[in-house]
Amino acid sequence: MPILSEWDVHFPNCAPVGHHLRIVFAEHWVRFHSLPGAKRYPEQEAEYAEVLARHNCILGELAPLGTPVVLLTTEYSPSLLPPRASPELARIQPGGAAWRTVAMHEIDEDFHTPSYWHLFASLHQWHPGTFDRLVRLVADEVVFNVLIVSADCRWVLHPYDGGMDVITDSARARARLRARHAAWLSARPDGL
Repeated sequence: MPILSEWDVHFPNCAPVGHHLRIVFAEHWVRFHSLPGAKRYPEQEAEYAEVLARHNCILGELAPLGTPVVLLTTEYSPSLLPPRASPELARIQPGGAAWRTVAMHEIDEDFHTPSYWHLFASLHQWHPGTFDRLVRLVADEVVFNVLIVSADCRWVLHPYDGGMDVITDSARARARLRARHAAWLSARPDGL
């Protein structure tokens, strides 16, 4: 079976773009902050350790040890040809295969000129620490639009600088996750 073959079944009419997923699937979405007090950027090793601990904790609840998960990383270009230009992503995802290209200028009004997001996919066996290097790069704003997806497309975790958005397979699963990690939630009514 091709990688992420169920994407369009579980996420119909939604490109694999983190901020679009949270809007389209709002009833399954929850955001967790990476640091206490909604601090956005880690400055010390202890804060990086907290960022990694929170990501590993949530991933561990979504994916039991050894579960296959798919890492999606994004490269950007003004053409349809998928580049592999980022040395950081090439090191973290050496076996990443071109999976899908999203014409952002066709689906997002914030893009006024041709802008293509090229997603690369690779399969991993989940265990704590699998994505630590990647999460640090995201926290430092080196890489963007990273998605970690269950192989059966039942959930998505989108790390961003400051936290992570999770799209669960049901409102019930979302409620359970929110309840277990209430201290990591935003105080804002909109959850951002």
